[in-house]
Amino acid sequence: MKIYIQNKLAFWFCILLLGFASQSCEEFVAVDLPSNQLTGPIVFEDEATADAALIHIYTKLRSEQLVTGTSNGLSCLLGNYADELDYYGIGGLPAFEFYQNNLLPSNSTVTLTWNATYNLIYATNSIIEGVSNSTGISLNSKERLLGEAYFIRAYLHFYLVNLYGEIPHVLTTDYQSNSDIRKLAIMDVYAALTTDLQQAVTLLPESYFVPERIRPNRSVAYALLSRIKLYSENWSQAVLYADEVLNNTSLYTIETDLNSVFLKNSAGTLWQLLPQFSGSNTLEAQTFIFSSGPPPSFALTSSLLASFETGDLRRANWIGTVTDGADSWYYANKYKEQGNTGSSVEYSILFRIEELYLIRAEAKAQLGDLVGAQDDLNVIRNRAGLPNTTAVTQATLLNAILEERNREFFTELGHRWFDLKRTGFASSVLSVKPGWDAKDLLWPLPASELLLNSNLLPQNPGY
Repeated sequence: MKIYIQNKLAFWFCILLLGFASQSCEEFVAVDLPSNQLTGPIVFEDEATADAALIHIYTKLRSEQLVTGTSNGLSCLLGNYADELDYYGIGGLPAFEFYQNNLLPSNSTVTLTWNATYNLIYATNSIIEGVSNSTGISLNSKERLLGEAYFIRAYLHFYLVNLYGEIPHVLTTDYQSNSDIRKLAIMDVYAALTTDLQQAVTLLPESYFVPERIRPNRSVAYALLSRIKLYSENWSQAVLYADEVLNNTSLYTIETDLNSVFLKNSAGTLWQLLPQFSGSNTLEAQTFIFSSGPPPSFALTSSLLASFETGDLRRANWIGTVTDGADSWYYANKYKEQGNTGSSVEYSILFRIEELYLIRAEAKAQLGDLVGAQDDLNVIRNRAGLPNTTAVTQATLLNAILEERNREFFTELGHRWFDLKRTGFASSVLSVKPGWDAKDLLWPLPASELLLNSNLLPQNPGY
């Protein structure tokens, strides 16, 4: 795979620079390593340089593919791919082909997402290898650094397996091993991610290394474990891991004020990413908010708007409106600050406490604990100004939870798309879209990668 044909030493030279400036190297070159260049171990002589390597990864997450808040990130792409966003922009922009459900193996965004994510996995594996072999980092710092790296590796693979299906699970920087690596079945990938996350749980501290919750702690690893167990239908373990987070009331409480949920100091945030510059705010606000109609790129769908019950405070607080004459359009207004505010007030949230309530509600409903499921669902409903759920059977409760997730997590990191897919509702809900086809349940594997590594064959069905 071309993503592994990289100059490792050049990469770590970039990392060293990053420790002292918020710059990053954009490219890795496919050449032999010069004998006089900095070597990987130098990066891991002390905690400061090793920490800079991790900062590089968080920086890339915020600014490039996958979970970035730009139009190239999953919040935008999968919002268009599913039923959250209508596309108004010109053809040729990345989101357009996603809105049309018209992806091809040659699609540049599909390829870039794959390559950028595996590049970060490569970097994470370098950290794991370097920190493990370092003699200059204290044991406590080693454990924290390795815990973060194991978590990140699982986090990145989680999104790849849910986008592409069977994928390589990459555990080394060794090019020879990676160049012809084979795909794993989805459940085998989940098992591997569970192993990484269980390791992370033993290594990560309970408290945050940085008070602003920009570095994952043990609870964040538990949160991803809970999500993975939900997705793999291991209901009892989904509840178990959700409990680990929800019972940690000294760190996490649900915000009663909806306008506080997406502030950087929200008590419900588990993990978030710093803005690029001091005083700036999220990329999400810049991506989703527009000030005139028709929208320049995309707006919330009528089906999403119609899903909100009368009196739902999320409708009033998290959705903005632009009106021109008789026409109105609506945008996601969860993150509200588009420019520099002197002191940053909003960071990009990757995990928040509300997800754990709804994971536990769904898992309890699947286990037959209907009262427990109602209780967790009602926490979210009541915070939104809604009465307790009227759903009393397992079937109606599961549907109510799915709809609640739709209203709670719209335009957040593809939650809606993944929910429709994992619950089997994608085709029935999205069949109204002109380009929808059952093959769209998976993105195509990048054609360029199949040419480099035949072990990635076969291509996903229908492509």
